[in-house]
Amino acid sequence: MLLYLGLGSNLGQPVRYLAAGLQALQTLPNASLIAVSGIYRTEPIGGPKQDDYFNLAALISYSGTLQQALCDCQAIEHQNQRIRNERWGPRTLDIDLLYSPHELSNTERLEVPHPRLTERLFVLAPLLQLPEADRISINNKVLKEWAALQDAQHIQLTPHHWNGADIVEPIEI
Repeated sequence: MLLYLGLGSNLGQPVRYLAAGLQALQTLPNASLIAVSGIYRTEPIGGPKQDDYFNLAALISYSGTLQQALCDCQAIEHQNQRIRNERWGPRTLDIDLLYSPHELSNTERLEVPHPRLTERLFVLAPLLQLPEADRISINNKVLKEWAALQDAQHIQLTPHHWNGADIVEPIEI
C-alpha cells in the first residue's frame, strides 16, 4: 500500500532527527521510500512554549497493515529518544501516518486519514509536494483547497533537502 507520512522535530538538532527518521524508514524490510518533500520551519501550535518545528512529508510503499506501520514508526521514534509526556509538547522525532489511498483506520489508537490533516499547513504544504497528493480529497475538498484556508504567515520552506541518503543544505558559492 502507499502511505503518506508526516515527520516533525523541534528538539536538539531537528534536521538531524528528520534525517535519522528517513534513514530508518529506508531500512525497514517491508517499506520503500518513494518521495520526500522539502523541509518547512514552523512556529509551534498549542502546547507549551517551545522552539520552532521542522516538518516534512514522505511517501512510502509499505507491505503490511496500518497497525504494523504505526508500530514501525513508533519504534523509529523511540530509537530517536522520543518521549511522550505531554500532548503537543516538544519532541525529537514525530512520525504521523497521514493518509493512505488504500486503507482507512478509525480506532482509538490510529486514525487514517489523520484527524487534523486538513487543519495544519505544516502538514499540508509538504504533503502537497509529494506525487499524487494533489488528488487526495477529504470531506469533498482536495488538499490544495484545505491549504488555501490556512494561515501561511508562520511557515517557511528551508533550503534543506533530502538527497536520498541524508538531509543537506545547499552550499553557497
